[in-house]
Amino acid sequence: MKIRIGNQSLRVRISLAEAEALHQGKEITTTLHFNAIDVFEVVLRTWNLSIAEVHYQANQLTASIPLEVSQHLVNTRGYSFRSEQQGADGSPLSFEVEIDLEKAKHA
Repeated sequence: MKIRIGNQSLRVRISLAEAEALHQGKEITTTLHFNAIDVFEVVLRTWNLSIAEVHYQANQLTASIPLEVSQHLVNTRGYSFRSEQQGADGSPLSFEVEIDLEKAKHA
């Protein structure tokens, strides 16, 4: 899983194998170790709601996408899921999940 966090945006690129794991109900996790103490974890998961949600709690950023999105990620080449939610300050938070097509070419 590749993660890009920018100004009010989160972009996640996953491999086809990770998309298949999501579709099977598994969580995809990446842990960043900044030093011996500071750790930041990003979790991508599916859930049975029809909306996406990103939330942060205790050094963990969790992004939840609808289960049906994982099916599109697995079956539709070039499919990209985009969602937007209101941030804490009222500004929009953009969230995107897509298959890493560069990795998919070599699979």
